[in-house]
Amino acid sequence: MKRTAIITGASRGIGRAVAINLANKGFSLVLVYNRSYDKIKELEQELNGKCDFISVCADVSKPSDVQKVFNLAKEKFGFVDTLINNAGISHIGFFDTETQETYDKIMDTNFRSVFTACLLASKDMIANKFGRIVNVSSVWGQKGASMEVLYSASKHAVVGLTRSLNAELAPSGILVNAVCPGVIDTDMNRHFSAEDKRLIEEDIPLGRFGKAEEVASVISMLTEENLYIGGEDISITAGY
Repeated sequence: MKRTAIITGASRGIGRAVAINLANKGFSLVLVYNRSYDKIKELEQELNGKCDFISVCADVSKPSDVQKVFNLAKEKFGFVDTLINNAGISHIGFFDTETQETYDKIMDTNFRSVFTACLLASKDMIANKFGRIVNVSSVWGQKGASMEVLYSASKHAVVGLTRSLNAELAPSGILVNAVCPGVIDTDMNRHFSAEDKRLIEEDIPLGRFGKAEEVASVISMLTEENLYIGGEDISITAGY
């Protein structure tokens, strides 16, 4: 079966690493990005000749944009059997300073986008009796984090959706899983000072930040046809 994957947040970090990994496995790809035009062009150059792909600019916090992604994917490739919900934003702040506007921004980007994409993907997956969905949550989607209440809540929601959706869709041959990365060396975590980074690394048994490629290898495994894993939230933390 010719495989096709939609990857949100594909222009950099974990999404970029997933795109390269799946391209090497022969997938056709729908690369979803928002503002990182230069980065997506760099990725396109790397993928040229390796796989079929299209790039789609979309704000995944808007259901209409997610619908556009699926319309273009179906027009180009037909059945999309794999969905990687990777797009997300981080937020740090004291809870008593949070606003409704911030809540909406975090939840729409980190959770509503996942809900919408899963809803649209599931229709054809059910009809074809096959699908693989991987939702990128976070270690803070498994436990709480001071000053990251909204981010943590949004990622907990992703884990809850993953578990329930797998229970509903697995009988149709669709497996839904979440990965929960710890501290990964991506743009999202490059705001740390050298001292902060040193202190965090002291708490990580492996003694270093993770790599996007290490997360991508787990996500790639969860897209395999021969798979007996569903409804799981898999920690990728080196024991952090």
